[in-house]
Order: sequence, then structure tokens, then C-alpha cells
Amino acid sequence: MKPLLIIPPAPARWPLIQQLPLHDDPLWQDDLQKRLAIGLPRTQDAFAVIADGGKALATGCICKRHDVGVLNRVFTHPEHRRAGLARQITIALLSWFDMTGGRWLYATTTADLFADFFGHFGFRIIRRAPRSPSDAAVILRTATDAPEDPLLDGSGPLTVHDVSRANWPTMAVLLYNRPGPDPRVSPDETAVSAEQTSLTLISQLEAGACHLKAAFRGPRLVALASVAAQTGSNRTYAMIMPHTDAPELLRAAIVDQARANGYDQVEFPMETLGNAPEEPDAVNAETRKPDSTPASAAAPGQHAAK
Repeated sequence: MKPLLIIPPAPARWPLIQQLPLHDDPLWQDDLQKRLAIGLPRTQDAFAVIADGGKALATGCICKRHDVGVLNRVFTHPEHRRAGLARQITIALLSWFDMTGGRWLYATTTADLFADFFGHFGFRIIRRAPRSPSDAAVILRTATDAPEDPLLDGSGPLTVHDVSRANWPTMAVLLYNRPGPDPRVSPDETAVSAEQTSLTLISQLEAGACHLKAAFRGPRLVALASVAAQTGSNRTYAMIMPHTDAPELLRAAIVDQARANGYDQVEFPMETLGNAPEEPDAVNAETRKPDSTPASAAAPGQHAAK
């Protein structure tokens, strides 16, 4: 059985993918349906599925924006694991990513799954945070000519724009590589929760609870800001990431957005918080021996690929 590559929108394929328990968080299920069944403007997503008749056995997805992407939802039905299906899915998606100009591909997984599976496809650990029974890890696969950090690859004037669900991969890439809005949270913890954080912000945006703006250099999203839109008073609250070195142009834009919404005061409460303690270098963390206990589930956004 060979993987079927699906380029959204593909509403006829939704019942097939929907069979698999890809995530227990409604935010992820909603995102999956919007991407696959409905299709999102300005996105470049690809799904791979292996099916037997009308039954889905394994699936995976890459959400791509320009030349960066996020591999997620790699999942094999428990009854069909250890048969090489996840390997076929991953090879098909990596081929598509490379052929469409992808240069930086990220995923969130566990240290065990990295050692057992993803490490065989050219990924390396760039961030790692303690979890039980296996550490959470952000992994990266790059093209041979690509530098380590895609955010250093941007050029051109700084511009500020509204963002949408189509920007999810680049929002996650920002948080993989830069500090988040809360200075008390370590870069490793920010990174392993980047996909969930970005998806939550997008959900809040679409619900009308906040506005999101981002600063760009060329295609690179280099900073992100959010301002609450439903505070019930003349004061609102904003956050900006990274909490260090964010462009003043973005700060001014989010303040202008708040004032356009009728708020007299805009506060950035996270900027008054303390700094996170220093943590081991990510390269040193990569050399740590993974836990010996097999992972029963992967980190948010990445499922068992066995």
C-alpha cells in the first residue's frame, strides 16, 4: 500500500481522515477540518494517508508557509503499527516538502520518538524540555544550504501586517527560535508549546477575543503581538513576542489597533515579570540520553509514529 498525497481542499477525503483519533484537543480537530475539508486561502498544506478500502491506517501532515513547515499529525492506527506505515507516510511528505522548495521543517515530538523514528530522517533536536515518561523535543530538518535559524535569513524593510490561520507555521517557527511573551518561561518550554500557543492565539482571533499583528522582514515573521478585544472597560492588555528586542514598529501598531477599538489605555503586563532562569545549551541537551521507557503519547501536535 502506497500513501495517497492529498492537497487541500479535499472535502471528500475528510471522512477518511476523521476516523483516526489524531488529537483529543478540539482546537486541533477544528484546525484539521478547516485545513483539509474546507481549505484555507494562502496555505500550502499536504496530507498523506494510507488506507485499506474505506479504512484509514496511517496519516501525516505538513503545514507549509513559504520555505518553512511543520510536520504534525503523524499517526498510525494501533492495530497496524510496526509495519512501516509511518515511515512510508513520512517519506512521502518529506519528498513533497523538498520538491516544493521547503528548507526548514520542524516537528514537536518526544525524545523517545526522536531516537526511535524521526532521527533516521535527518532531524536533530534543537529544544528539549523535561517531561515524563519522555522529554518533549522540538526537532529540525534543514536543506543542505540552509542556515540553522531561518529568522536570520530575512531581508528587506520591516513591515507589520495582520495575521491569520495561514500564518500558523511561521508563528510556530518564531516561538521555536525566540523567547515567548512571558520572561519567566524558558526558551525550551516556549518552543515545545509553540504549536499549541499559536493555535490558541488563532482560535482567539477568530472568536473575536483578540487582534493579532506580526512584524515581517520579507517572508520571515520575526515578531508577533496580541491585544485583547473584549475587556469590558476602557483598558486593554497586550503581549508581544519575543519579550526582548521586539520591533517598536510592531508595538506602535498594536497600540494603534487597541485605540482604534476604543481603548484609552494599553498595558503590557508580562513586561513587569521576572526573567526565567538560565538553562543548558540546546546543543548540550541534544546529547542527553533519552528515557528508556517508551512514550505512550507524543507531545502536543505530534502523535506516535510507530
